[in-house]
Amino acid sequence: MLIRVVLAVDAKQVIGCAVCMRSILENLRDGASIHFDVMTNALSPRDRQALCETVLNSQRSATIALHDVNLTRFQRLLTSKFMSHMTYARLLIDEILPPETDRCIYVDCDMVVERDIAVAWEFPFEGHTIAATSNGDAEDTRSHLVRLGLEEQRYFNAGFVVMDLVRWRALQVSARAMVHAQAQGDRLVLYDQDALNCALQRDWVELPRDWNAGVNVSEWLTDESEAVFHYWGATKPWHADYAGRFQHVFLRHLDRTAYSGYRPWNPFGLGAFVVRTKRRIPHIPAVFRAIRQLLRITRTNVV
Repeated sequence: MLIRVVLAVDAKQVIGCAVCMRSILENLRDGASIHFDVMTNALSPRDRQALCETVLNSQRSATIALHDVNLTRFQRLLTSKFMSHMTYARLLIDEILPPETDRCIYVDCDMVVERDIAVAWEFPFEGHTIAATSNGDAEDTRSHLVRLGLEEQRYFNAGFVVMDLVRWRALQVSARAMVHAQAQGDRLVLYDQDALNCALQRDWVELPRDWNAGVNVSEWLTDESEAVFHYWGATKPWHADYAGRFQHVFLRHLDRTAYSGYRPWNPFGLGAFVVRTKRRIPHIPAVFRAIRQLLRITRTNVV
């Protein structure tokens, strides 16, 4: 069994990418093989080498290919201070992977996979294009549906997705998601995830929740859970100011990668202070976005 896993990474996420891949390999069943397709942008030679070493020195049946991607087509799409245009790179999957590839698993770089990913690889699509987990509770889901004007009564989290690439290509999901991303404009809050939910209404089958467990919202999650730990949010376990749950789970795998021993600079809490201060600096595009929304509300009230 050869499992193809796709990730997308820039310099800000590279340590998370290494940890994610290593965790996948450490929990993979005997007899299975992994090929990682890693879409990259502006990675240093040192980081590129570290990612390759993390995989090739794992003593598991694994290979890796790095794909430099051109993000210029996404330049007009919304981003945030914490989310670059690299978030849209998954829309290039059907171009990056060979045309004969019929299935892959996309995984975000802020995940630790503490279970055998081969189980997800074998998950039945039941005639749908992807398999993914629901995102948030009922109230959270309802807010997304209203914001995007969707008729679908569910909303999926795109951090861990099993993809039927035959259907994906046939239905031109990437192109349709791009159209939705542009059409949604300022309503696009969760970026490519919003766009994919628009493009794949009623065309996804639900994975069990343990395939994408937000560490700070999944109260059932424990150190021993066989689950995918998702460190979503602005602060990540490789940041100096991370105060969320299960950092030790992340660090355990980190010390088995080519970044072994890395810890964020934080003498006397200075590193955390610097990071928090930078995080408070306004993101100019976000400021303009807020102004546009305020003007729309004002015009609506006037009318």
